[in-house]
Amino acid sequence: MDALADNLRRLRKQADLTQAQLAEAAGLPRATVANLEQPGMNPSLATVMAVAKVLDVTVDELVTPVPSERYFLTTPSTQQDYRAEHGAFSARMVSPITSSGVQMHHVRMAPGCRSVGRPHPKGAQEFFLTLHGTAVITIDDEPVTVPAGHLVQFPGHRKHIYANPGQDAVEAVSVVVLHL
Repeated sequence: MDALADNLRRLRKQADLTQAQLAEAAGLPRATVANLEQPGMNPSLATVMAVAKVLDVTVDELVTPVPSERYFLTTPSTQQDYRAEHGAFSARMVSPITSSGVQMHHVRMAPGCRSVGRPHPKGAQEFFLTLHGTAVITIDDEPVTVPAGHLVQFPGHRKHIYANPGQDAVEAVSVVVLHL
């Protein structure tokens, strides 16, 4: 749990708290907070939860190693394309491949396109936002018209079909959240 020491120190300073102030708010001795900021400590879950509550962060944010970078920039060369219907349907995954729990796709559908969606794991939610044109998403045999500027959310594991019945190309963003 060496990440705990670094994360705690960083988050405490971001909250503009001293060790004593954090300790008092968490109901812990100041020495405990000081020790938590030292590598190699093995605190109880109750202690970590008390500190997380005061800092208004999750336990994961306290114990997960900090990424070496605070942002991820994907470039066209690192984005993956999925094409179906002889290229009439394309979904470019624009989120980093290492993103945990979320997949974001830039979707394009040619006029007349119809493509069966790939099911996602049970519990996943899909958010489909049409940017240009009018898409029709059929979810469990029920068509939902999604004009430009509109969004439909649905359980991603359900049978779904993407379609563009119009004369203009459809451009959209699909975000699949795997863990809610």
